[in-house]
Amino acid sequence: MQKKRLLHIAHIPVRWGDMDSYGHVNNTLYMQYLEEARVAWFEQLGIAMNNVPQGPVVLQTLHTYLKPVVHPATVVVELFAGALGRTSMVVEHRLSTLEDPDHCYGEGHCKLVWIDHGNDRPVPVPDDLRAVFEEAYIE
Repeated sequence: MQKKRLLHIAHIPVRWGDMDSYGHVNNTLYMQYLEEARVAWFEQLGIAMNNVPQGPVVLQTLHTYLKPVVHPATVVVELFAGALGRTSMVVEHRLSTLEDPDHCYGEGHCKLVWIDHGNDRPVPVPDDLRAVFEEAYIE
């Protein structure tokens, strides 16, 4: 049985302003937490995100909300390697908190397509990033 490789862990403090009138983190903020984790991972790999000719564009995001996050807390986003295509990649995620690490607060995935920003056309996922994904499964 194969186990998906953990690619990156991000710790993101929950701000008081992230909460909504229901007393928990607003559902739209989770997408920002996930984006922040992905960008930090790309930067850790040396993949620039600003003013570059090619880069990832979000095609699809799915997040299942399992338990509400409440301030004060630090969100922990774990990123895992998912499916890899010629021009696309799936980054799976699991969300918990530092204060309650044994409970999953949410999970899902983000499908990214590598795009040439000059002509808005898909291009192959860079070889160095492809190598990270190809080594992402452990027996």
